[in-house]
Amino acid sequence: MSGKIAVLGCGTMAGALVGGLIDAGTVKAEDVVATARSASHRDEITKTLGVTTSGDNTAAARDADLVILGVKPYAAVEVLGKVSGVLKADATVVSIAAGVTTEKLLRAWQGEVVRVMPNTPVQVGKGAFIVSPAPGAEKAATKVGDLLESVGVVVTVPEKLHDAATAVSGSGPAYVFLVAEAMIDAAVAMGLPRNQASQLTVATLAGSAELLTKGEHPAVLRSTVTSPGGTTAAALAALEAGGLRSTFATAMTACRDRAADLS
Repeated sequence: MSGKIAVLGCGTMAGALVGGLIDAGTVKAEDVVATARSASHRDEITKTLGVTTSGDNTAAARDADLVILGVKPYAAVEVLGKVSGVLKADATVVSIAAGVTTEKLLRAWQGEVVRVMPNTPVQVGKGAFIVSPAPGAEKAATKVGDLLESVGVVVTVPEKLHDAATAVSGSGPAYVFLVAEAMIDAAVAMGLPRNQASQLTVATLAGSAELLTKGEHPAVLRSTVTSPGGTTAAALAALEAGGLRSTFATAMTACRDRAADLS
């Protein structure tokens, strides 16, 4: 997908997405116009991404081929409605606003609308994207997916499963960061210097994630580390007794339900 790209509301997630695409060479910085309310934020975007910025959503969206709707969920429909009059008839609108359905977006603009939920690892070319097209926007969704594949894995799901998938990958990095934080703190409590605890934890998580990409089931990989009656078995027993699995299920259900509340 080539042409002009307008990013309406270039916050953390939208900025990470655009930055990843630029770093991958898929998108040229000169083809992007990003909006933000404050002048200081716009200056920071220009400094970080090297793109043109604007405080005017309508001006940015005019004649854009791809419009990335990155504003807060409560403002998504309103912003799309305000710029709808200047959008090209064949433009594609990509909404990364959590919980905002394509049905609501289509009330503001009756063109090609695709919901996308990225995650922050897009910054290092390791993103995961959930793609859900509005009815009739399947071809546009394919083009969007082709664009995003340069910076991560793309999974297309029916919109009814979009919120559930968001609980996996959209919020998932935060779960991993919390696990890392807990492991580091526990190691420090046992006497390891914090820098060494951090180094070991990060390497362990990164290496374990790489093993998972090989396709082996997590339970199989876990069993290769777990000797009967050994140290790992003792640690896993403590985690199970603490309700790790049910806690994750509860947390991810809460995430899904919160996304639904926003719709």
